[in-house]
Amino acid sequence: MYLENFDRARTAVATPVSGRRSLSGEFVFISQDDSVGFLAEACIDVLRSANRLTGQPAYDWSHVRGEAGLADLDGPLCGPDQTLVLIGGTDAPWQPSAEGLVALRAAIRNAARVCVVGSAVFVPLAAGVLATKRLAVHPNFRPGVEEGVQGPEIVEGNTCHHKALSSATGHVSAIRMMVELVGVRDGEFTRVALARDLGLSEPQAESGSGEHWRYKRMAQGDEVICEALQIMRDHLEDTLTVGQIADIIDVSPRKLERGFSEYLGQTPLKVYRDLRLERAHSLLAQTSLPVGEVSVACGFSNVTLMKKWFHRKYGQMPCEVRRHAFAGEGRAA
Repeated sequence: MYLENFDRARTAVATPVSGRRSLSGEFVFISQDDSVGFLAEACIDVLRSANRLTGQPAYDWSHVRGEAGLADLDGPLCGPDQTLVLIGGTDAPWQPSAEGLVALRAAIRNAARVCVVGSAVFVPLAAGVLATKRLAVHPNFRPGVEEGVQGPEIVEGNTCHHKALSSATGHVSAIRMMVELVGVRDGEFTRVALARDLGLSEPQAESGSGEHWRYKRMAQGDEVICEALQIMRDHLEDTLTVGQIADIIDVSPRKLERGFSEYLGQTPLKVYRDLRLERAHSLLAQTSLPVGEVSVACGFSNVTLMKKWFHRKYGQMPCEVRRHAFAGEGRAA
């Protein structure tokens, strides 16, 4: 994997020939045709998971399907503060029509960063705007790319990030490419958490839940906060007091509260409750445990109290989550 010349800060304008461009959180996906539309949606799911893990709407996206979608657009396809992702297949080169090439060329020139997957590598070649010569190319397309670009450097990896272009050889590597882009923008901690969440790496004993990962990321490696979070996670049933947690870590309760306020912007009790509520949501959605047993398993003194906080956090009652788990979307209302 090559990671070069990334600039994580957004800029208002990105020049087409600049070697350093902003890595925007706004993505425009264009599928070659309906046969690869699923892959664009899979890449979008990476961004959706990143938003969930970080607890922020840091990424948004749009998806244009094939040349028919291009023809329906009114206005610029991609702005200078957006990342353009061209999704191709692995069977045949993407050869856009003359009209489609005009729109795609303008989008490539305007985008903050361009990403190509599979046969989409032929689009910037056809448009004459391939500014980099370091690419990850699917084996099926290597002869064509070598013929189309004088002296290209085709890397051996399945993904490559060089200057203003990111590339992935095929379907699975496209998802990895997206995870790597998120990692460059939001840090290695988020990349690892996202890879685990998506099943791209083997789970480890300390993988944690989404809330746990999000708060641990916010803690920025602070030992006291990270240890407190782990203790909370290990004692979701017990509901320890702030004083008890502080005693285990051997700090004062006041120091613990200050640390949570500084790093997480929350009280220890609020964070502890969030972890327990997430566990309750998981048990309701994935098991047949009675609601009363769920409340006990998650450290709530009674069902009424759990329902109160659950509704405040998720905007729905536990019974709605349970009903959807067994009946599906159509009968959950």
